[in-house]
Amino acid sequence: MGATKKLADYVKNKAINLSAMSKATGIPYGSLYASLGDKGRNRPLSVDEALLVCIFLEVDLMDFADKQLQAV
Repeated sequence: MGATKKLADYVKNKAINLSAMSKATGIPYGSLYASLGDKGRNRPLSVDEALLVCIFLEVDLMDFADKQLQAV
């Protein structure tokens, strides 16, 4: 499971408002929805977007990283 999917699940489980996230981060709502809200999730977050989202959520980006990659 990729980081964008993990972030999307976190946002869904916490019922985070994507519109509020968009306003706070400057990431267009459509981009956030395509990455985090759309069940097809056909758009991964860029690194910069993921960092902004994690700052907004007050979580560590590494919490969403693939554990196998962290061991390398």
